[in-house]
Amino acid sequence: MAAPESPNHSFSNGRRWLIWLNTLLGALAALAIVVMLNYLSAGHYFRFQADTDSSLNLSQQSHRVLDSLTNDVNITIFFEPHGDNEEIYGLVTGLLTEYQQASPRRLHVKTLDYNRDVGAAKEFLARYNLTDPKERDFVFFESGGHTKLVNARDLANYDFNDLVAGRSKFVRRSAFLGELYFTSDIYDVSNPQPMKAYFLTGHHENDPNDSKNNSGYSKLAAVLTNEVNCPWETLSLAGTNSIPTDCQLLIVPASAREEKIPAAELAKIAAYLKQGGRLFALLTVRSGLENVLADWGVGVADRRAWDVDKRFNVGQGIFLTARMLPHPIMNPLASDNRPIEMIFPRPVYPLEDRSKIPGGPDVSILAATSDQGFLLDPKNVNTNPIPQANIPLLVAVEQGTITGVNTPGGRGTRMVIAGDSDFLDDRVIDSEGNHDFARLALTWLLQRPQIMLEGLGPRPIKEYKLHLTHAQTRALGLLFLGGMPGGVLVLGALVWLRRRS
Repeated sequence: MAAPESPNHSFSNGRRWLIWLNTLLGALAALAIVVMLNYLSAGHYFRFQADTDSSLNLSQQSHRVLDSLTNDVNITIFFEPHGDNEEIYGLVTGLLTEYQQASPRRLHVKTLDYNRDVGAAKEFLARYNLTDPKERDFVFFESGGHTKLVNARDLANYDFNDLVAGRSKFVRRSAFLGELYFTSDIYDVSNPQPMKAYFLTGHHENDPNDSKNNSGYSKLAAVLTNEVNCPWETLSLAGTNSIPTDCQLLIVPASAREEKIPAAELAKIAAYLKQGGRLFALLTVRSGLENVLADWGVGVADRRAWDVDKRFNVGQGIFLTARMLPHPIMNPLASDNRPIEMIFPRPVYPLEDRSKIPGGPDVSILAATSDQGFLLDPKNVNTNPIPQANIPLLVAVEQGTITGVNTPGGRGTRMVIAGDSDFLDDRVIDSEGNHDFARLALTWLLQRPQIMLEGLGPRPIKEYKLHLTHAQTRALGLLFLGGMPGGVLVLGALVWLRRRS
């Protein structure tokens, strides 16, 4: 008997076409879902910073400034991407990308390569009257006709230790200052405010125009101009000269050359303070201003402070502030653990009798020595040291400020007093937290908003060096060039042999 025929399991033509049609529709549906998801994600996405210590991670203060913007801000990165400032260019573009992502409606960032786009670069420079910029690489901010410019050189702190020690032929960038400048400049061009500061002259004070000698104050003056957006001039109160009506801040840097300020000039300063003036007094020597400050509840001693605690003692009369007390000026320094370096300062302290007067000025100690402080005779520091714990070194004074007023014209007297002018001169101001203290103190004195005081310090630029011997370098090269590709080939061969068997 013949065997029955095997059943035919092949699909009919109609069923085969239905399978192809179903596959096509499924593919189209998947493609449509992908397109829709991409469309939705373009306007609804979430970004996060994987590295919390990154120099490109915006602080909450920067986000608050960006959230408060009501005007458009145009930012131009005027750089040669592969020039001498290539590292800074990478940090600048990365950080400004974060700014633009945080405020895409108000911030408009563009890059202009002046070597490739020569015509556009010339037009840009002519439009903003920048035909002779001090530096070729810079970032430019503009809003409503108000402009700010920050040079590439100013966007980093530099470490000269390897160069001095002969370990390297190059100067290393140790910290990136991009957020400090960018947030401040964005705020300044979008919220322009008339401000003016004056440096008192005529009594051998530290000179803000002197950039050649270490005792000059040119760097402090630069902080005023570039970081606080406050123009400045020098001021003599001799004769009939008075404090100008546009003076929002008077800076008195009494240097080591002792010369008393005449009584007539002190009277002008006293009258200015009673009318709601602001004063930054740096008193290395007795100047006569001590009597004016006493009326505001502040005493300045003639002895010098010293700290013998090895954790803070630098040597040669220099030590670090061991205690930083809560205050808008000091809070950012304390959170970043950035003490202030001082040089044989005079103690500055609240006067007990004045602080008890109802409605009197509020005197706050900003910084002090450790428990191992000493008072020394400035004429002979080796005789009769007097131990005293927590000697106050810096104080802030405030009286009559109206709550919520953040403009320079707001009423109320503010002062910051230090018994040392050397710690902010050109030689020392870049040590430890001195530069940041200067910026924070000036910002507070000029009554700029609280958001400009916190979280905008330098961001460390981290570098990791791997030192290998010649043999180790050769072995590493063989591993990457031969070992890893060879391993992939061997694994592929084993899979092929297994499938053949």
